[in-house]
Amino acid sequence: MHQSFPSNYVGLGNLLGSSPEAVKSSPFRSPKDTLRSMERLALGPRGEGSVKVRQFTEFIVRFIQPKDYLGEILAVRNCLVQPSPVKSGALFHYINDPRHIELIKDPQRLVEEIDEHGITHADCDELAVMGATMCLQLGREVEFVALGYSGDELTHVGYRVKEPKSDKWIWCDPVAGPRERDAAQQAVETLFWSLD
Repeated sequence: MHQSFPSNYVGLGNLLGSSPEAVKSSPFRSPKDTLRSMERLALGPRGEGSVKVRQFTEFIVRFIQPKDYLGEILAVRNCLVQPSPVKSGALFHYINDPRHIELIKDPQRLVEEIDEHGITHADCDELAVMGATMCLQLGREVEFVALGYSGDELTHVGYRVKEPKSDKWIWCDPVAGPRERDAAQQAVETLFWSLD
């Protein structure tokens, strides 16, 4: 028997909008494959080349003094972990990937979701891509840093940014938040992935 829906029924397709093309989805193959995808998204037209992401970056660093490069790096890092400056809750809500799929939204998609819903959901890959992209847009040197905790597999990623006045690398792990240094020190395997 065929069931018809009332004329005012809103299906999930209409409720959630169309499926975004700005999402890379593939079966998980390897950490290096994921890092290559992250690099393409960060350096691409919807990453470092995106005016929309640049406007978001400028909004985040708007109160930082000129040439306070460390302040800019920390403002980017903090926007990924702290409550929103304009609404209650966080802008970036951590959520795991699907069980068998590597899903990575590009930075512009994350900003579009914030514009539309006031929040976006992202895992460590997407948070690292977002933070790295914003720092690239500020002219900083950036690397992804993949970490492994069991010795046989890289399972987590963050990013680090070179502060140009001191030439020191600033480690940023939005998932670990204030525990980022301890979490990095517990890793038994580390892979650095330059975006230059």
